[in-house]
Amino acid sequence: MQMKTVNVIEYTGGAIISLRSFSEDKEGIKEAEALFEKVAKDNGMDDSDLDACLADGLFEEGDYQIFLTHSED
Repeated sequence: MQMKTVNVIEYTGGAIISLRSFSEDKEGIKEAEALFEKVAKDNGMDDSDLDACLADGLFEEGDYQIFLTHSED
């Protein structure tokens, strides 16, 4: 049985440096998006880019990337 999750994954230098999973419900998605926003801003994302980054599930700066992904069945 697979558990549905929303994940925040940080990747740099060819390696995953952080993977955090949240429940795939309203509260979990809100928590994951808040974490994605905070970490992306800490790594150089401008406020004006937030909506596009959330829609794409991706922020990149140099060799740093952060992903917001949803698990699938």
